Amino acid sequence: MYIFDLQVTNFRNYARASMKLGKGLNLFVGDNAHGKSNLLEAVYLLSTLRSSRASTDADLVRRDILHTDLPIAHLSCQVERQAGHLQMDLGIVGRTTDPQHRAGKRVRVNGVPRTSAEAVGQLAAVLFTTLDIQIVAGPPLLRRRYLDMMISQVDRGYLRAMQRYQKVVTQRNSLLKRIQNREANATELSFWDQELAHASGIIMHARAEALGQLIPQASLQMDRLSDSQETIDLTYRPALGGLDEIDCPIDDTEWTARMLRALALVRPREIRAGSTLVGPHRDDVQVEINSLPVESFASRAQQRTAALALRLAEAAFLRRVLGDDPVVLLDDVLSELDARRRKAVLEFFDTFQQTIVTTAEPDRVREVMTRATGRFVVSNGTITPFEGE
Repeated sequence: MYIFDLQVTNFRNYARASMKLGKGLNLFVGDNAHGKSNLLEAVYLLSTLRSSRASTDADLVRRDILHTDLPIAHLSCQVERQAGHLQMDLGIVGRTTDPQHRAGKRVRVNGVPRTSAEAVGQLAAVLFTTLDIQIVAGPPLLRRRYLDMMISQVDRGYLRAMQRYQKVVTQRNSLLKRIQNREANATELSFWDQELAHASGIIMHARAEALGQLIPQASLQMDRLSDSQETIDLTYRPALGGLDEIDCPIDDTEWTARMLRALALVRPREIRAGSTLVGPHRDDVQVEINSLPVESFASRAQQRTAALALRLAEAAFLRRVLGDDPVVLLDDVLSELDARRRKAVLEFFDTFQQTIVTTAEPDRVREVMTRATGRFVVSNGTITPFEGE
């Protein structure tokens, strides 16, 4: 799939921007803090309905209109894909004093209002940023997010289970607090345990399955990027409260049963803590380079290569499951790579229908400049065609 028309209004530092994109490689050049990352964030939002950077929807609306009567950012794109033509429209409503206007996102797919579970993944995308090193070196939250964003684009049931799970955890934690304060009885947990375990079974099974498909491709990419000098190993570590079973159940029903056993095992601890201590919200993925834990033994260069291998594997995963190419977004990452790794990345993405690249240092990526079918300059929230050589 590829985007051939993109419109951005009152988003981040853009008052209004419109551009025609082509197949192949599209390059956006500009100084830092002028809007290059914002542009890729807009595309990723249209794909996942989740920002790669913002903590609230209000952060996405252009500051100059935040205090108007109706602060709304609008994103839209026209896409060609195997499944047919697609038009995505996303409205982002900031904070407002009018009770008739609820803050949040409104999405339309081909002109029809859709829920987030229905809209996510209609446009598939994979985003590379300079912060990707944190996927392997940072906290477990970032590895869970990596899996969640990838799986949600190909499995709507997964996204619905995630939404349900988050609501159940909130309700269950409230009940645990009341039990802790002797305002409720522990028998009331049974219903919420069943609900939690059911959603957990779907999530854990999907994570284990996706990781199993990622591992061969991540290993292949790590081998290519490191010139056969480094290996990468990924192991799913579900949060099951100390159960010593390490095999992965064959389906979500077995995962649900295992989660119920874990909940029974940790119930006294959870009541003392007033919080849910097991489940997908505490899962992790163990990353090893050359059979050693990445957080303790890998150099920063090795960590960067491992993170890049994971993103390349993600792109391959989306392509294989969807039967169509995701749009590839490279946010100022090529200039950080040496010539050999840059060549390996570009060769891989030459096989994808569309790649959108940003850079603040065009002289460092001259091969991208010469190969780009579309070239643009980003300056203070405006986009113009690139006229140079």
